[in-house]
Amino acid sequence: MKHIVMVLDHAYPPDLRVENEVKTLVSAGYEVTVLAIGPDSRDELEESGSSRIVRARIPAQMRNKMRGLAGSFPFLDWYLGSKLSKLYTTHPFGAIHAHDLYLFGACIKAGKKIGVPVVGDMHENWVEALRHYKWSTTIPGKWVVNLEKWQVLEDKWTREVDHLIVVIEEMAERLTQNGLPSSQISTVPNTINLHDFASWPPMHLAGFEELRPRLIYTGGMDRHRGLEDVVRAMPIITKQHPSAELVLVGDGSVKSEIEALVSELGMDQHVQFTGWQDQKKVKSYMAACDIGIIPHKKTIHTDHTIPHKLFHYMFMELPCIVSNCKPLKRIVNETKCGLVYESGRPEELAAHAIALINSAELRKKQGLAGSVAVRDRYNWDGTSTALVNVYRSLIG
Repeated sequence: MKHIVMVLDHAYPPDLRVENEVKTLVSAGYEVTVLAIGPDSRDELEESGSSRIVRARIPAQMRNKMRGLAGSFPFLDWYLGSKLSKLYTTHPFGAIHAHDLYLFGACIKAGKKIGVPVVGDMHENWVEALRHYKWSTTIPGKWVVNLEKWQVLEDKWTREVDHLIVVIEEMAERLTQNGLPSSQISTVPNTINLHDFASWPPMHLAGFEELRPRLIYTGGMDRHRGLEDVVRAMPIITKQHPSAELVLVGDGSVKSEIEALVSELGMDQHVQFTGWQDQKKVKSYMAACDIGIIPHKKTIHTDHTIPHKLFHYMFMELPCIVSNCKPLKRIVNETKCGLVYESGRPEELAAHAIALINSAELRKKQGLAGSVAVRDRYNWDGTSTALVNVYRSLIG
């Protein structure tokens, strides 16, 4: 049966990865239903051609508790099992696609009960991420998060799914080193959908009329993102270039801490917080800036994942300054699209930024190299073939 149910635990859309996967599978002839769990005011059922969205609209607090306790108590198993069984009676499906490790266990149980294969999609190294998220390292989260148990569950669930999808080669290598057969794993990176991204029109951004050197970071703000590196680099950069500005597009649990650090360093006039923005508008912020920044802390977690923003920066011809996390360092050095600094050394980040601000030729050279690499290799059309092959082997 060529019908796939994708399970994720937040409002949908947006989610670039899931949206890209749905479009690809529908284009390949599959029917796709997204079961989205979380707070949402939109219709419970939304249908469009061969895809549909079923929204299990529950409060964020309830969803967060089920996610956080997934490794200890079976609340999520019961809830998802009921939802999937009910969905199967109205829209029978041939496979379940679980987005992120904490959903694997519930989906594996539901898949066995219904009698369909389960594909696990590991967006990140969840166990290591728990060592860095604010909610899991502060009270009350840290009281219930058992990292040793989560590691046992990762080992168990990655073997029990019928196939495993990861976002970067470094994650696949880690899992095979832990004994998982390479034939069980497919890599589907968070690359850019060229058609969609290129079609988004530019938008006017108030306050960006003045020409000044601008660095940009887009995305979440949590402890593992390393935003303090780029904020601490700003006083060094502004000594050389007094008009330089850092644009932070996004939000997250440590935003208030970053804002406090900006004020402590006297950089309020040089750092702009935009809050969350629609992805189409984020593209316009990138177009208004000169350098893309990814300052992720180098950890076991960030050594095994890759953010969408890298490929967005590259497509927009922004030279990239990235920390030395394995995938970031490998891709930037391989494509020559930017410069790498050692995580935790803001003075090195600042030196790279100053070098790029000083040289329009270097910015253009690295920006063009990144754009060519995305158009030739690091794009969704070129890297999503593995996703279709997984389902051809599982359900035809």
